Parts: sequence; structure tokens; C-alpha cells
Amino acid sequence: MSKNEVTLEHAKTWAKKWQTDNPKHCKAFLMPTIDLIEAFIEMNVLVKQEDGNYSLQDIDSSSVRAYMAIDEKIEEGYGEKLLLVGTKVDCKGIHRDIIEDEKPSGCDDGIVETAVNALTGSGVFDFTSPCPSDCDINSPLFNP
Repeated sequence: MSKNEVTLEHAKTWAKKWQTDNPKHCKAFLMPTIDLIEAFIEMNVLVKQEDGNYSLQDIDSSSVRAYMAIDEKIEEGYGEKLLLVGTKVDCKGIHRDIIEDEKPSGCDDGIVETAVNALTGSGVFDFTSPCPSDCDINSPLFNP
């Protein structure tokens, strides 16, 4: 198993608990790969080289944080959202969000502040499609 992989049995138990305890909430979110790639590019983790290929950098000091949210304007179906933001580790070892209006950390390393200043947008991504409405009903993690 890879570093953060969990067993199928654990995943099934955890998914069933969430879905049983929260029957009116989303079961899952579908995330298009291209949107994840664009988030990694914005985080400067995936870098396009002169030859057109991509390389990875700062993998150990970067993560993605997911915020639960609700779009109240969605009248039909589920308005639940999963908002993703890239992060960088600051001088205190804290994963800091790389988003607009992020407050300075007080670190003089400039890592997060440089990343925030390099943003081409807000730094917040909503590219998920909720389940129900976009489910794999044959998955062992789906509980009807």
C-alpha cells in the first residue's frame, strides 16, 4: 500500500458511517482530473517545462485542503460543494491556504506570500459534481 492508502474495509466502514449518519447529505464528489491538474499548476507544484513536459516540485511541502460548503441557490438536488485550495508549509510548519486575502503568517521566508502573490485567480476551486446525481451505484463505497 502507498503512504496514505487505506484498506477497502476501512473505506467501506467510513463511507457507510458517513452515509448512514448523514442521509440527506452528499455521498461523494466527482472531481475532473483536469481541474486537479490546474490546481497543481496554480500551486506551482506541477510546472510546465520548455519542452512542453511537466515536472513536479515541492511535493512534500504542498497539500490541498478541502472545505465543505453549500450553494443555497441550487434548488433541485444537493447544493453541497467541496471547495479545494492549494497549500504551502510556512516557517512554523503550518499548511497555509494559497488564496486571495490570506493574512501574512509572520514568517520571513515569504513562501506562502510569494505563492499568494502569484495567483491568477482567487485560489479557490469548485469543480466537484455531487453524488447523488453523479454516483457510481456499483461502487462498494456507495450505500443506497
